[in-house]
Amino acid sequence: MGSYYDGFDFEGIHKKSRELLLRPKTLSEEARKRYREHFETRCAGSRASVEAAREHIPGGIQHNLANNYPFGLNCVKAEGAYLYDVDGNRYIDFLQAGGPTILGNAYKPVKDAVINTLNTTGNLTGLFGDFEVDLAKKVKQHYPSVELFRMLASGTEAAMIAIRLARAFTGKSKILKINGCYHGWGDQLLYDMRSVNTKNMFATGVPDECLAQMCSVYPNDLEELEQRFAENEKEGGIAAFLMEPIGQDSGALPVKQEFHRRARELCDQYGALLIYDEVVTAFRLGMGGAQEHYGIRPDLTMFGKNITGGYPGAGALGGRREIMELLSAGIATAGGRVMVGGTLTANPISCVAGYTAICELERTGAHARLEAAADGFTRQLAALADDYEIPAAIFNQHSILHIDLCGVQHLTSHLDDDELMGNLFELLPEAGRNMEELAMALAAEGLIVAGGNKTFINLDTIEVLDDALAVFERVFANYV
Repeated sequence: MGSYYDGFDFEGIHKKSRELLLRPKTLSEEARKRYREHFETRCAGSRASVEAAREHIPGGIQHNLANNYPFGLNCVKAEGAYLYDVDGNRYIDFLQAGGPTILGNAYKPVKDAVINTLNTTGNLTGLFGDFEVDLAKKVKQHYPSVELFRMLASGTEAAMIAIRLARAFTGKSKILKINGCYHGWGDQLLYDMRSVNTKNMFATGVPDECLAQMCSVYPNDLEELEQRFAENEKEGGIAAFLMEPIGQDSGALPVKQEFHRRARELCDQYGALLIYDEVVTAFRLGMGGAQEHYGIRPDLTMFGKNITGGYPGAGALGGRREIMELLSAGIATAGGRVMVGGTLTANPISCVAGYTAICELERTGAHARLEAAADGFTRQLAALADDYEIPAAIFNQHSILHIDLCGVQHLTSHLDDDELMGNLFELLPEAGRNMEELAMALAAEGLIVAGGNKTFINLDTIEVLDDALAVFERVFANYV
């Protein structure tokens, strides 16, 4: 089997991950040394910046995506298809700040609209503005499931309010999620995140009782999904099934069509809400996001980083009118209303940036161009890995690309594999190191990715994909 996979072939990708975990190829020792020396000499300013920041900021880094290996890079400019660091190095941007810059970095029409708003309305009023309605109408145009729309400030806030709203509407307490999926860093949703079957491993500082109403299910396991609904019905029932619709870590463990369909049926059968976390997929997987792709209508949809095209204040929740009408503004919580607030919620900059970005996605026909480019690049990259005889799982879901040479995200999901589970604590650090070293090598050659696996492209990136392929070839040539 080669390196290329359909982006929704869970079984094929999962099977391949076993080979990547047990028999990976790695960078040669000479290449490791050379790439580390590159960082020490060519990125010395970044290293000094991060070290100095430790005096003022915990760890010196404030965003997970910036936690690069061997150390964080101090980015001074993002423009078009590129990022630039404090040492004058230029990088092709496959990081895309986690996905929101679909049109490109510092995209001019959006930037101009934001500057005009600053010069007219200002950055913040605390009062109502027509720009709020403009954005809501535009989102509703592309998401028929959204009858009412509420801006927030982040995807984490959207998740917190979504489960609070589900409990208020259904009168039930349990929240079901997919093993390993990330829905922000609210206390309850730290349950079983990042890796399959990790339960409360990442919930340091969160009391166990805070997680007592959470439960999870293995991705694509229809039998276990039905079991979770049935067993929780005896304990008061599930209020909502919360899904990252394309799967853990933006589709690294893809979710299949039949799982979505059965989830919708079970939610209807048991009186639970189906919540899609489209923080990554909304306006990235097409104008209508994952729900358009799967043809499923959720009860609530979470929006995040993509909703404003990468500008701050990027969070929102939308859904059925009778559910969303339970939300209140500020402290008006009488009559069973659900509390939600936020001084920066629906500020002029966020709303204008979001409205303009969505209009530009429409005007440019961005998604057809991105999908064609991503499909072609993914196949080319997989062929390149095969040429160098590097075991890999390379696939894409629209303009989200996965370049997996280590299988680390699948390791804890091989629950019935005695060889893998018996060597878990040896394989996990090795796979993690392999992932970090791929990202290090790519950065040294002039391309930034998210952790060496998940990547994104934008409209500007399309023009430099040949250059990106050349970067990967230079890196792949150093694998043994």
